[in-house]
Amino acid sequence: MKFTNAILSLLASQAAAQVIDIQIGDTAKLDLMRQAAEASARGDHERAAELRELLSISRSPSKEEVRYKTECRVSSKFEAEIYTVRDPSSAPKEIAWAMNFLDEHWKTDDGRDLPYPGDFDRFMHPQGFRVMRADYKSLPWAVRKYHEELVKEGTKMERKFIAELDGNAFFAPGVMTWLAPLFAGSEVVPGKNACEDDLVDFSNWNKEKKDVSDDVKYSFSYGGRVQIGDNITVELRAEKSSKEKATEEAASEEEAEAGEL
Repeated sequence: MKFTNAILSLLASQAAAQVIDIQIGDTAKLDLMRQAAEASARGDHERAAELRELLSISRSPSKEEVRYKTECRVSSKFEAEIYTVRDPSSAPKEIAWAMNFLDEHWKTDDGRDLPYPGDFDRFMHPQGFRVMRADYKSLPWAVRKYHEELVKEGTKMERKFIAELDGNAFFAPGVMTWLAPLFAGSEVVPGKNACEDDLVDFSNWNKEKKDVSDDVKYSFSYGGRVQIGDNITVELRAEKSSKEKATEEAASEEEAEAGEL
């Protein structure tokens, strides 16, 4: 995710009015974003269009009406600074001192630019690249814990999404989408409520996890974003729901019970 003039202009042009459904913990779409950018850069516009089409495909809604009841819900607000980087050579003074470090940090282990994690609920903000800055210690405990586990493990690309420098944390707005339940659960006290513990257990949000029942659903949403100058407050919500019996099925069971009396 190096801040070069070429990649800035390329991504900004591609991202116009483009909204991407960024899945929690899913780097596959981030890789598609990178491939699309690289295809356009080398002039393979047909391949780039195919990749962008893959990104725009959303899951088909279920034909069956399924009702869920909320088991627990958490929400939290996070405050940070946010800056637009239109040109790396003239980055806002508040983060200009860190740009060389960020350019080097936001690279894959084989030296390629790290895929851009996106901007909240879209791939790119109309103004271009944006970077958030906060004191590292102000990040929610679950975010710090997950990040530090990734850094300790040392191989996954996601460990570089949050850059630490002199007590500061730098990250793209899309990282808040990727780690949404961990931001939402900043006030969860481990061990106090089993349901809330499930919300900040990031493995529960893995859609490919085999031991997660279809009767349980995890979801998140943005409660709102308020920006004044270079300061932004973001509210995130997360909840765990369980599937309810269909009304007709419940009615049939009641009729069967009545017939036995």
